[in-house]
Amino acid sequence: MNIGYFYFIKDKYYERFPDCGLMGNKDADETGVHGRPCFYCFEADGCFWMVPISSKTDKYEKLYEEKKKKYKEYDGLRFGYVNGKYRAFLIQNVCPVSKEYVDCQYMIENNTVPVKINDKLSAEINGIIRKVIRLNKRGTKIVLSDIDYILNELKEA
Repeated sequence: MNIGYFYFIKDKYYERFPDCGLMGNKDADETGVHGRPCFYCFEADGCFWMVPISSKTDKYEKLYEEKKKKYKEYDGLRFGYVNGKYRAFLIQNVCPVSKEYVDCQYMIENNTVPVKINDKLSAEINGIIRKVIRLNKRGTKIVLSDIDYILNELKEA
């Protein structure tokens, strides 16, 4: 798996971790090729971390503004362009995933070109993911998924 690229997660991941606060997996998108959501991939502490992206940017921009008013700073959401389309990066829904649960890479142009974001946005998101993981280890919960449970289960497998 390549850091900074996008992947889809197999249904068996959701079946194994049904009550862990994960975003639900959905059937194929409008092209009929991929399930949703699509995940941005990051690696830290020997684990792959997956951040779902969403096209519902209006919804998440409103949530982001509400959180910023309440907390002054909020690392759960970021926005940027993926494959030329404005998307929300749902860092608040980041989850650890092992290779066995990755279905396929998000590709365009007849499945020949992997989708990647620009280096500046990638560096920003990677930094936020690192921060969120550190905060979670210290007991500050920004993440909605139960990453501690999932990590423990993945390590035992």
